[in-house]
Amino acid sequence: MIFGNAVYLWWLLLVLGLIVLEVFLFKKHQELLLKLFPGELKNLMLKNWNKNKHIARIALFILAIFFLSISLSRPQWGKKTEITDRRGIDVIIAIDTSKSMLAEDIKPNRLENAKTSLALLTEELAGNRVSLVAFAGRAFVQCPLTTDIEAIKLFLNSIDTNLIPNPGTNIKSAIDAAVKAFGKTKNSKALILLTDGEELDGNALSGADEAANNHIQIYAIGIGSLDGATIPVFDNRGNRVGVKKDKGEVVVSRANPELLNMLAKKTKGRAFMISDGE
Repeated sequence: MIFGNAVYLWWLLLVLGLIVLEVFLFKKHQELLLKLFPGELKNLMLKNWNKNKHIARIALFILAIFFLSISLSRPQWGKKTEITDRRGIDVIIAIDTSKSMLAEDIKPNRLENAKTSLALLTEELAGNRVSLVAFAGRAFVQCPLTTDIEAIKLFLNSIDTNLIPNPGTNIKSAIDAAVKAFGKTKNSKALILLTDGEELDGNALSGADEAANNHIQIYAIGIGSLDGATIPVFDNRGNRVGVKKDKGEVVVSRANPELLNMLAKKTKGRAFMISDGE
């Protein structure tokens, strides 16, 4: 037998002390009564006092402390080691860090909204292996598969639009990076792809075919509005200096739910949209 909290066994010394104290006080009490009420006078004075009830009351109190100390010490027996085959889910979160994620059709902007949503999602993934991929014109694995959710949150918090120098939005590169990061795991595999869906480089649909061949389900989460929004431009000090333009024309970034639906459908996943207030 072993004890989970053996420190409470020290309370047994208290039980022993109470027994010794009660015996000592009982004898003292009897000696004092004999001095005060000698002979038959003692029996007359104590005719309504029940000695057995007194002893039973004290014994129950001491037994209560005894069993309390035993229960708090958490006795354990019958221990055996059993090896089980536990399989969780492997989840890779790929987050778009292109400049279009600075659009403010979702407050404060698409990227910060996405990071907040993902921080809440990672809490629900505790116990499974999670990885984080950031992508723009290229994709990089920021954190390999791990059960350390706090590490995922730390890497997620550090993500910004300056993380990847390659401009653009290459969704296929994110899928390719995820396929490689999953490796040969036998667990169920899910890729959570969070982007506005405005692909400028690569071929996302061919990437989805590769994901399907590797039994990876894509859960595509589109972020942004169909009406779109301009993309703010900041200087080196973080001051806003205008909006992004292409050949003198203001660039308007719009979400592309159609592409995300196709990616999800090819891999038997699902597609969702995050818009302002929804």
